[in-house]
Amino acid sequence: MVIMNQLRKFVSFCAVLFLLAAGQMRAEDVTALFTAPTNALVAGGKASVWLYLMNNSAQEVHRALEPKLSGKFVVAPVSWDVVLIRNGAGDETAIAPGAFARVEYVWEVPPHIHGQASLNISNYNEVALRLIELEAKDYIGTTPAPEPAKAKPQRTAIAKFFDNHLSPYEPIYFLIGNYPAAEFQMSLKFQLFDLTNSYAGVTNLYFAYTQTSYWDLISSDPSFFDTSYKPSMFAYFPGLWTRKDDAIQFDLQGGVEHESNGRGGVAERSIYSAYLQPRITFGKPGHLQFALQPRAWTYFWVGHNNPDIAAYRGYADLHAFLTLKPEPNSWANFQVETRFRIGDGGEHPGIQIDGRYKFPHFNPVIDVQYFEGYGQTLRQYNKEAHGLRVGLCLWYWPDYPVR
Repeated sequence: MVIMNQLRKFVSFCAVLFLLAAGQMRAEDVTALFTAPTNALVAGGKASVWLYLMNNSAQEVHRALEPKLSGKFVVAPVSWDVVLIRNGAGDETAIAPGAFARVEYVWEVPPHIHGQASLNISNYNEVALRLIELEAKDYIGTTPAPEPAKAKPQRTAIAKFFDNHLSPYEPIYFLIGNYPAAEFQMSLKFQLFDLTNSYAGVTNLYFAYTQTSYWDLISSDPSFFDTSYKPSMFAYFPGLWTRKDDAIQFDLQGGVEHESNGRGGVAERSIYSAYLQPRITFGKPGHLQFALQPRAWTYFWVGHNNPDIAAYRGYADLHAFLTLKPEPNSWANFQVETRFRIGDGGEHPGIQIDGRYKFPHFNPVIDVQYFEGYGQTLRQYNKEAHGLRVGLCLWYWPDYPVR
């Protein structure tokens, strides 16, 4: 086997000399030719090709060596742009009359391919190559072969059921700041039916539960200041209308919602409402997106302790989102969300602004929230308040695709 390898290298070397001699042109001092490696390349590994430079003149020639070369790697019918990096040699080489020099260039072979291939190098010749799949027993290269992938554990039927039906709904976060110091929210939605026909109306029915709590955490006697419990039932139609290039999408949601603080007695606050909520999103997923989400509602039952709640919460609000989420570990991951509402009669406005930023390799999102106006808590819906809080957000729209 060793003798055969040496023989192949000798034959290849003689072929190079023959090609150089046959291809030389008197109009040029140096003939340049890339040669193919004698061994098969490994998909996903590093490979090298050698550039031979033959001095055709009767004088010594100094030839500049490019540090990088552009090439096109072709495995029909697919091609990849590759960059060849010079290995070892200096920026220039001196070649004696009738002699030759050789320079090594290294490049990365694309993964998951095999068979015959070619490498077209800019301003040079085409090189024919042979590829093999990346396997531990066949690996030829400078980097170690990867370990076989471990089999993924099988998920239970219950886990698969919740994966398919349960998902986040409104933002999930924990913030600390102004009195009553801590604010946190949990929110989930559950798809009631799973039918094969995605156009069946019942497939779009959801039950959701959202809980928002204000906690007097930083005090000598920590206690919960107020909590809103919001179960709801709604129909959600994502992508009701989408432009062909996905740059504009229209969604529609409508349903009924109950909200109360569960305190009982004179501190009890409660309402029942029916609402309609369209949303239009400009921009493709993974790019800068801007969305507008108005919600209009009507009260069909109001608690006796908060009969004037419409004067402070009104009958509509407007959410606006500016979001950039190109990659999970990119520095450019942020969202600015605003929510504005005003009471019946054009008085008692309330605005909330959330600025969210995700650091690379850190799973939670940093959330800075500011509120000014009326209706921050259900307990004090008719009192003006302001709050600045900072914390972590575990989920916010549009983190997950709509099921």
